[in-house]
Amino acid sequence: MRAFNSKAFSFLLIFSPLSCLSNASNTLRTGETLYNYETLVSSNGVFELGFFSSGDSGNEYVGIWFINDKDKKAVWVANREDPLPASSGSLSITNGNLVIYNNRTSDKTILNSDAPATTNNTIAKLLDSGNFVLIQGEKMIWQSFEHPTDTFLPGMKLGLFNIGASQPRVQFLLSWLNPGDPGKGSFSLGFDRENKTQFNIWWGESVYQEIGFWDGKNFRLFFESSSNNHNFSYVSEEKETYVTFSNKESIVFSWFVMAYHGVINEYKMEDQRISMVNYSLCDGTAVKNSSGCLIIPLVCENGDDFSEITGLMPTSIITRRATAIGINGCELLCRSNCSCVAYAYSSSDRYGCELYYGSKLDLLKMTGKGNRAILLRGHRKSSKLFHFYYEIRRFELITILFHVVN
Repeated sequence: MRAFNSKAFSFLLIFSPLSCLSNASNTLRTGETLYNYETLVSSNGVFELGFFSSGDSGNEYVGIWFINDKDKKAVWVANREDPLPASSGSLSITNGNLVIYNNRTSDKTILNSDAPATTNNTIAKLLDSGNFVLIQGEKMIWQSFEHPTDTFLPGMKLGLFNIGASQPRVQFLLSWLNPGDPGKGSFSLGFDRENKTQFNIWWGESVYQEIGFWDGKNFRLFFESSSNNHNFSYVSEEKETYVTFSNKESIVFSWFVMAYHGVINEYKMEDQRISMVNYSLCDGTAVKNSSGCLIIPLVCENGDDFSEITGLMPTSIITRRATAIGINGCELLCRSNCSCVAYAYSSSDRYGCELYYGSKLDLLKMTGKGNRAILLRGHRKSSKLFHFYYEIRRFELITILFHVVN
């Protein structure tokens, strides 16, 4: 059963095949080998699959990226846990299976180990959706969309599958370790396994921020702003629960990335150019108050001051501890993340921090209830905290109602 129709891939119309790719192949066949200087290109010249290096480590990965992304930021990485030495890898179909070889050793990684081929009659194909699929006869037996990394592409599903089986499958986004290392990071995006109505950003095993929930009739995500480029769908059945989305019929194609520092970034491609959308999640008050949304300013790195209040720091899942570097480290940690509402020092030497990501109003209610010094983020023009109380900017709450598939 599909949650949306073929319109999900209408974005293909905005891409025109590049003449230099006219002879490029989108298919890897049994007995063929893709070396680290070769690539596969999807039929309409949207995506490219090949080997890439990232950061200073010299490690090599198999990945997929937009062909006209000058930075070649991978939207999917095949071997993020098993990087290869530089210039040592190849990709082949062996005994019907997709295999990454380390040509300097005997090591190999079978990509479809969870769904092994039963015959040698298989081909691998890179689709214009960004999905890399292994086809046996007429049946697709494996796909990269079921093994996402940090990027949520149109047509991809995030959720819980084979519920009730001995080996249920969980599909979620997992951030890179840092901008130069595709290894597994600390932040993930997905459903709560114990409560399938909650869609969260996770920091390790703890909820970092709740960003969506099922209200009994609709599935809602709360955003500070959102383009009208998405058709979201929520599917909840006995054996699976997931969210997916497609781009509407427009000239803009967009997707989402779970960033290494715990925020969700939206990117768009328009006129063959990729840019990041100024796009932020509301804070926790959005879930409680349908009339408005209190948010952190979009341009917050240099545009805000921190005002000291005296009170209590709320103890909750949206407060986390961190270790700062230097006497101003806590402020730098908070300032570097636009979702950080306030911070406090957890030790007298100012090297321990508590960073708060929840509701500003909840924090302000704690004023005067303790003697803790808390540094609260506010607009730079608000030189006095008194003004800050009345100058919290309110934005229209954008509630995305998911189409529910019964």
